[in-house]
Formats: sequence, C-alpha cells, structure tokens
Amino acid sequence: MFESDDFSIDCKTCIGVGTTACTDCIVTHLFANDDGPIDYVPVQLTVVPAIPDPKDVAIEMLQRAGLIGATPEFVSLNEFRSYGAPVAVRV
Repeated sequence: MFESDDFSIDCKTCIGVGTTACTDCIVTHLFANDDGPIDYVPVQLTVVPAIPDPKDVAIEMLQRAGLIGATPEFVSLNEFRSYGAPVAVRV
C-alpha cells in the first residue's frame, strides 16, 4: 500500500484541523472520548515476563511440600494406569 509501513496520523499536522471536517474524520472518531479528542502520548513498552509452564509449577510445589524428590521420575500413562505392573508390549 505504501513504500513504508511506518506512518503516523497527527491531527496537529492535518490541513482540516479545527474545521467542520473534524466531525466527519475517522481519526477523530477513533481517538475521541466524551471529552473530545485525546492527545497521543507515546509510552515505553516493557518486557512481559514469561508465564511458567504449569507442569514446572506443579513439580516445584510438590518438591517444596516434600512429596517428591529433586528429580521426579515420569512414567507413561499406560504404566501409571497399571500401577507399576509391567505393560505387555506387542512386537
């Protein structure tokens, strides 16, 4: 659409600012509230910390409670359902 994707819309540089054209302008409608147009104020974005994996959170809680050791052993669902009994493997 444009040579550069970076562009800005600023009412202060518009040739129709302060005229009746403002009432029909889409920018006025998008950036207005009940008190009138709002000024654009750039803000510095901060890095959002990553949400920990729920599995890791659960393991840490169980470790802190002393219910599992430092290195938990994971088993397959079939082995878990059979309560540790050997699972027949088809060859």
